[in-house]
Amino acid sequence: MTLRIVTWNCNGAFRKKFENILDFNADIYIIQECENPSESGHKDYIKWAGNYLWTGDTKNKGLGIFVRPDLKLEKLNWTNQFKNHTIKHFLPCKINNDFDLLAVWTHRNN
Repeated sequence: MTLRIVTWNCNGAFRKKFENILDFNADIYIIQECENPSESGHKDYIKWAGNYLWTGDTKNKGLGIFVRPDLKLEKLNWTNQFKNHTIKHFLPCKINNDFDLLAVWTHRNN
């Protein structure tokens, strides 16, 4: 399987910017500093997000993985394997039961 993956630190307000990346026609988007779609009031952003995982400290800035509707996206619990990890935001997932993907945002990772 060939997949196109795009990652972008959008620097916030992704709901106003997501249309700028649609021309990439990616299968998977990893977006740092994006809003949680489940807490957004932006209807177009919510509709586009559809199939996603998200983690963050506030509803406005976090790490999101957004995939095409036909891809299976499953969150993995790797916290027990990385008890002493120092990465603030990391989001492990499985794509289509084929491979694991680890999305990372090293925000203030001192």
